[in-house]
Amino acid sequence: MAMKPHGKSIVSSDYDEKVVFFKDLSLGHQESQLRFRLIHFWEAWNPLKKTLIGMEMLLIDEKGTLIQGFVSPGRIKKYLPDMKRGFVYKLNNFYGSRNKAVFRVADHTVTVSFSWNSELSVLRDCHIPFDEDSFRFHSYEEFQANCDLKGDLYDVVGHMKLVNGQSIVEAPVLDEVEIAKARRVTVMKLYLWDQAARDFCKKFKSYERTPTVLLVTTVNTKTLGGTLALTSMSSSRVFMDYDVQPTIDYFAWLGANPDIAEQVNAEIVTKRETMTIGEIFSYIKQETAKDAFFECTATIDDVVHGSSWYYIACSGCHSARPNPTARLAPSAFPNRD
Repeated sequence: MAMKPHGKSIVSSDYDEKVVFFKDLSLGHQESQLRFRLIHFWEAWNPLKKTLIGMEMLLIDEKGTLIQGFVSPGRIKKYLPDMKRGFVYKLNNFYGSRNKAVFRVADHTVTVSFSWNSELSVLRDCHIPFDEDSFRFHSYEEFQANCDLKGDLYDVVGHMKLVNGQSIVEAPVLDEVEIAKARRVTVMKLYLWDQAARDFCKKFKSYERTPTVLLVTTVNTKTLGGTLALTSMSSSRVFMDYDVQPTIDYFAWLGANPDIAEQVNAEIVTKRETMTIGEIFSYIKQETAKDAFFECTATIDDVVHGSSWYYIACSGCHSARPNPTARLAPSAFPNRD
């Protein structure tokens, strides 16, 4: 699904150079010119080494073809000041590299990589229409089939149902401090982390009426607590109700099918209960025990000064959380899985 821009595109009337469409791109150095709308860009980090991999982009040309773009860390400062979401650009001199095998956000096999002599500039005074965005949705079965494979990142749209006891038809209060501590917002079986959670909180609270339809782009499918879950990535964006055409269409469908909203059982989605350390150990020792997540409140009894930070990680899913060296009271302790 694609949206046409509202008004005139910001493009250029300079057509002296050879223009190549995304569908015709190949690997290797290219001296031709690309023209595209910059849909989105974000920083890509190595989660283990905590190093910046580069700046990634999602681009769309006048034919509606999506492709990924990439700027290496050493060149980000050169191009970042001129990069604005939604603007239309021309790019001269670039390198066509092979699209990565993990966490892809576009189907195209080529990635547009900025090289040392790349020239990026805003296009002006042209009436060629460039789509504002493009989305790709998949069924539940397809999400399930690709779970934990670290492959393509797809988009998901659905209706929201709060699971913390608050009514969705009233004006719920979102505690930003609590969200920052938990570092996620749970919407049905969707987990929003870091910037995506903060963006959701800010956007959610800005509405006069409580939004009920949510669209999140580039979500990753993972098994959390033994069940399929969709989690946000650094490339994820959040749209609600009438922000874009897909949510408008879904909102209209939901209004015509009011019984759908009552089919989700909050207890199935999220169940919170208090457990002691002994009960957790007893659960783990059971041969029939399923994967589960435990969130426990810890009382720090003592901290060993001068000790470095370390990570407690699950041997199965490798989820990790930093913890200082400490002696905890025997009633509870922080744990994952």
